[in-house]
This record gives sequence, C-alpha cells and structure tokens, in this order.
Amino acid sequence: MTKAQIESRVEGWNWNMNIFEIYDELRDGHTGEEQEQLLTFAYNYFNNDVMIKELANHFCVTIETDEDSPIPC
Repeated sequence: MTKAQIESRVEGWNWNMNIFEIYDELRDGHTGEEQEQLLTFAYNYFNNDVMIKELANHFCVTIETDEDSPIPC
C-alpha cells in the first residue's frame, strides 16, 4: 500500500468503525506487511490509542513508543 492509501484507509476508520470491525478488516483483507503499516500509522493518528496498540500486539506488530525507548543520559 502507498502512504496515501494507508492514510486514507485509517482516516476512514475514524468515527466509522469500532475496534472489532477494524480487527475484521485487518484479519480478512490485509497482508502482514499491510497490517503493520496500517496499525503503526493508526497508532500515531489516534494519539497513541491503547486499543490500537493492543490490536497491533494481537497481530504480532511491534509499535515502538517513547516509553519503550531507554532514558537518555
């Protein structure tokens, strides 16, 4: 998927789909690579939403966050 397609798809989720519908779409309609791209973009788009991160975890997608980074010296 192109960056524009990813942005468009995730923006379409906003206020239109609940987390279960997003799960179904990711499971049935996207490859592992697309799932990773969509979930990473969605996590940032939805202001680090915990449910998106949990969904990513379910699909074995690791989303790096500031909390995961070591504390700088």
